[in-house]
Amino acid sequence: MSLTEVILNIALIGGDPVLYILILMSIIGVAVVVERLITIPKIEKNMMDYDPLTLKLSLEKRLGILATFGNNAPFIGLFGTVLGIIKAFHDLGVAEEFGVRVVMAGISEALVATAMGLFVAIPSVIAYNYFVRRVKKILLTYEYRKNLPVEMRE
Repeated sequence: MSLTEVILNIALIGGDPVLYILILMSIIGVAVVVERLITIPKIEKNMMDYDPLTLKLSLEKRLGILATFGNNAPFIGLFGTVLGIIKAFHDLGVAEEFGVRVVMAGISEALVATAMGLFVAIPSVIAYNYFVRRVKKILLTYEYRKNLPVEMRE
């Protein structure tokens, strides 16, 4: 069995495993957003109790996950689409009768992976941008208050 045949057999699994990965990414992304929405206000309320490095690290915790998902989910979805299209054309090649329906059904299923990739990426990017802006605001406020006399900080 040649290397091409081995890779083809793997590709013929289709885009379903990719969809499972994207669903998992979506769940993790939502969990990160919820955790940050709960944690950041608590940190902000007590920000003067933190040293600058600990404050920055605490505020930026897990934001890299959102950035990674936002950047990579479209490519993972595209990979699922490519696998689905390979499977659709293979099914067409082995089908007893030639028909547009054989290919179109496979391609429409394959495009679901691209849509799911975008469904994961867009909210991840929006959430990441929101939290980065909020973190910058909190850090600026911290720097301003830190430079005030102690009696004027609150």
